[in-house]
Amino acid sequence: MNRSEFILNEIKEDPQNPLNYYFLAVEERSIGNTESCILILEDLIKNHPDYHPSYYTLAELFYKLDRIDEGTHVAELGIKKAKDLQLLKVLHELEQLILIND
Repeated sequence: MNRSEFILNEIKEDPQNPLNYYFLAVEERSIGNTESCILILEDLIKNHPDYHPSYYTLAELFYKLDRIDEGTHVAELGIKKAKDLQLLKVLHELEQLILIND
């Protein structure tokens, strides 16, 4: 069983755990399936908006793909969520990500 299969099995076992979807997105990115990674992260943000690592990872990926507007949009969504959840470190990291990519 490869890593993707293992992660998919974990998702099947616990479909409400956002960490497993995040792991799948990271695995997809690591094997070059960028669009699949993007779709998984977008779905994570939609269905698990409080799972804050998704925002940074997706925004950073968009920036690396020179999709600046999309990266900034995702980072700004993450900033709003970080403010709502009072996650100051996450807020600062997302603000810095925007600054270094604008």
